[in-house]
Amino acid sequence: MTNTKPKAAVASEVRITLNAIANHLSRYAYRYSSEVRLHESLAKVLEDHGFAFERERILNAQNRADFWVGGIVIEVKIAGSMSEALGQVDRYISLPDVKGVILAGTPRWAETNLVAKPTWQDKPFQMIRLARQSL
Repeated sequence: MTNTKPKAAVASEVRITLNAIANHLSRYAYRYSSEVRLHESLAKVLEDHGFAFERERILNAQNRADFWVGGIVIEVKIAGSMSEALGQVDRYISLPDVKGVILAGTPRWAETNLVAKPTWQDKPFQMIRLARQSL
């Protein structure tokens, strides 16, 4: 007999974890000179708040997640357009092992207010703006 959780309970846990990660990451202002440096700062926040994660996880031959937190992808953007970033989110969220996606960006488009915390293909999604710390 296996001890598996109902699908709704797993989905609820994913949403709670995704919301917690998004809240922690968006609480800080970051000082960085490149996306790699920003990743280092984000990794520190995740570590400080007890999240186990992998960096640069290969999802398949075409996709590599910036961060992987138990099935949740965190994609970080410091440049590019919103449509390009959302296209990437769509590729990720379509993968069966991905349970949810956070798009964390520094461009102005990342502060677009999403009225509700939406789902995308029945998986949770959030977009957050990462504040840049003044030098």
